[in-house]
Amino acid sequence: MTNRQAFTRILAANANIQHHLAVILEAQARDMAKVGAWTHSQVHSSGYSLHEAQFRDALRIHERMVEVIEGITKVETGLARHMKMALHSDSDGDSSSDGLLGKWLET
Repeated sequence: MTNRQAFTRILAANANIQHHLAVILEAQARDMAKVGAWTHSQVHSSGYSLHEAQFRDALRIHERMVEVIEGITKVETGLARHMKMALHSDSDGDSSSDGLLGKWLET
């Protein structure tokens, strides 16, 4: 396998990961919309003796959403960092062979 083929496979894998993350985010958005609709229709302030208890329940739901988003953000940040290493040009100004992409494609 040549360097060009290996790099193409890396890029294809990266695109595949991005697609799967988009599918996960879409599913999470649908689930959170369902949770929001259910919460809006089923949870009433009359069911809680204290406002703090109602607030804690709502906060738990939102914390779960934030955890999922933070996890996906960390994955995206890692992917972006690796793509920058592969595609980013060096500061000396040679544009065609800078970064790992240019070095891999030259060999």
